[in-house]
Amino acid sequence: EEYCTVAFMEGARYQTLQGVARIGKGCEKISGDTFLMTELPGGKQGIALSDGMGSGEDAFRESSMVVEMLEELLGAGFPVKTAVQMMNTALVIGREEVRFCTVDVSLFDLYEGTCEFVKAGAAATFLKHRDQVEIIRSATLPIGVLQDIEIDTQTRELQSGDYVVMVTDGVMDALPAGEQETLMQTFIRDTEIVNPKELAHHILGRVLEWSGEVPLDDMTVLAAGVWKK
Repeated sequence: EEYCTVAFMEGARYQTLQGVARIGKGCEKISGDTFLMTELPGGKQGIALSDGMGSGEDAFRESSMVVEMLEELLGAGFPVKTAVQMMNTALVIGREEVRFCTVDVSLFDLYEGTCEFVKAGAAATFLKHRDQVEIIRSATLPIGVLQDIEIDTQTRELQSGDYVVMVTDGVMDALPAGEQETLMQTFIRDTEIVNPKELAHHILGRVLEWSGEVPLDDMTVLAAGVWKK
């Protein structure tokens, strides 16, 4: 007997699950690495890692500020590259001392089944597809160093069952120079773990086991799996 308005929206074709494993320098409780997992407008989902300069509380303060700013800008609808450029400007202007942070973002489009990788001074990201592991590298500077910064962006199509593994420099530096990427590929490829949280803990455990020493830097592993609904 009464009129009403009904809106029909197409549902996203993909869904993600994320998991994180981390340890502070010297096994300290406070880590200078900060991570973000957030749902964004338009069927997108973002995961991000930021590694502050140094370790401990100062590094945590810087990286957490960057991550919070990034979440606000992405939530407001800014493109991720523009958001990173704005954060870089905010860090550079009005500061006498140089304090930099790496920015590593993976932005999933859950309608299209794609992922945009945006890096500023970040370590390599690993994309696992069945028994293959692709390395996504960047040679850019962290934010907070120069006013005009180059930001590296790459996009990949994903398939159901793919995994994205993001790490901070502390993880890579714990492995022997020249073998870091090859060992990480092996750790990721040789496991059948499905749960992203367990995968992240497995990778961090393998790195710590290989290095055989107390962490010399903050270490964070962030894993995300993509599945078709």
